[in-house]
Amino acid sequence: MTTGVTYRIFQLLKRDFLQALGFTWRWFMRPRPFLLSGLAAAVVVGVIWLVPLDDAAPLVLKPTDQEAREAVKQTAQALSFYGDFAGFNVALFLGLLGTGWALRSRKFMRLAVASLLCACLSGLCANVIRSATGRPRPSTKVEDRLYGPSLSSAYQALPSAHTATAFGGALPVLLSSPVLGTPLTLVAAGVGWSRLQLNRHHLTDVLASVLLSFLFSLPLTRWAMLGRMRSASTLTHAPDTSRPSH
Repeated sequence: MTTGVTYRIFQLLKRDFLQALGFTWRWFMRPRPFLLSGLAAAVVVGVIWLVPLDDAAPLVLKPTDQEAREAVKQTAQALSFYGDFAGFNVALFLGLLGTGWALRSRKFMRLAVASLLCACLSGLCANVIRSATGRPRPSTKVEDRLYGPSLSSAYQALPSAHTATAFGGALPVLLSSPVLGTPLTLVAAGVGWSRLQLNRHHLTDVLASVLLSFLFSLPLTRWAMLGRMRSASTLTHAPDTSRPSH
């Protein structure tokens, strides 16, 4: 790949990131009383319904066989390690970007931007919120309540940043293209499960992260879909009339 092509890709991505960020900002700034009221009600109902399940952790596997327990633990550790931002989200971004470039498809290029930006915004908000709430992790042997701002990892359970970035990357793809997004969402669900299995988060921590990611995925999916029918002529390749634009 020549320097000129690399520079062109960088310029195209820079433009798309700025456009997507601006679109997201304007989307949140518009009055949406019904949407915001519905989300607030869903959060309240969900917390009331799910908090009693936090201690039971029904999704945690507890096999009696030692070998099976070790296999479950290693699987959960692998999902948490490779499902983090530097693994899952970067790989997903590069995969979508490479596919878009190879197919000369603006749809995939914009999905790559929407996926990465959604993961960044979801992860950033998750880190800010969990540092402010100060909820102890299940492995921290103290009373489960909100202790307020804390820089200690032991008091940064709510919400789960791993889950927020994983679903942040997967949901824009799922909402834009269910066929492509379904396996990615299953991987994201596996990352969320791994945080429960490893006793790093409560169930409500994980679900709060999914809701946070979903909230950011709405405007970013809308932005990606608005441009899916645009011509691929903005790419550096010469137009190829033998291939339909996506």
